[in-house]
Amino acid sequence: MKTLLRRRTLWIAVNLLGMAVYLKLASALWVVSGEEGMPRGPGDAFYWLFFLVPVLAAFTLMNSMALLIILSRFRRYGGRVALAVWFAVAVLWAGTVVIDHQRQVIDAEFS
Repeated sequence: MKTLLRRRTLWIAVNLLGMAVYLKLASALWVVSGEEGMPRGPGDAFYWLFFLVPVLAAFTLMNSMALLIILSRFRRYGGRVALAVWFAVAVLWAGTVVIDHQRQVIDAEFS
């Protein structure tokens, strides 16, 4: 039981660290206050593709594998707590991506 709690805590901590890293990297693309609606540089798409997509892909893969493990154990042992924790982390990741997208506002004229 102690090992399971340690693994779960480590998994949550790694995800929280990943969210912080994602937001830190994404903040380079956020619109500066007062410059809303101005066009951004042409390198933004490359930055997004080479820095942000790999972070999202790595954590999507890791969390998908964790979900598969949780579901396989759920059938045998139950484990609603593990499933609830996984969904809570998924909601936090969704919120992280929403925050990023809201901060990257570009006027429709330039998109």
